[in-house]
Amino acid sequence: MKRILSILAIAILLFGTIGCSCGLSCCAKSQVPTPPENAAFTLAYDDETMTTLLAYFQANTGYQPTFVNVTEAKEGEEVDQANAAANACVAVLKDEANIAALEAAGWKRAAVENAFGLTVLEAPIGSTSVRNDNAVSALKVWLDGTEAKYLLEHPDLWN
Repeated sequence: MKRILSILAIAILLFGTIGCSCGLSCCAKSQVPTPPENAAFTLAYDDETMTTLLAYFQANTGYQPTFVNVTEAKEGEEVDQANAAANACVAVLKDEANIAALEAAGWKRAAVENAFGLTVLEAPIGSTSVRNDNAVSALKVWLDGTEAKYLLEHPDLWN
């Protein structure tokens, strides 16, 4: 009887170990996102809160945006939003004047619904920016996702 119980206990432990190593849903899974192969991209913005908000996007998806503020001008020059965003492949903007300036330069609005009041623009085809379509797609999905909605309901987390 002891022998049967020992064999049964060993079998249960063995099958449990095999099941967890195969990734069964009953076993804990890592919540750390798998970093994408090409994580880098340049993102243009016009509001200082964007960098803190998109830090959550970075942590959730693993993409590494380089931020370019389209409202900053070099000393003695006027603001040229299109020139400031020339290296970006996507822009996340709030100000209608900045949006209009980039649209006049050939940027296209992306169909992204979000409650933040942000407009997502994609760089014109043929621009000199390094495109990362996977990052842009991930950004669009994230802005309309549950984490972004949660952050909208809790602005103290990112403002």
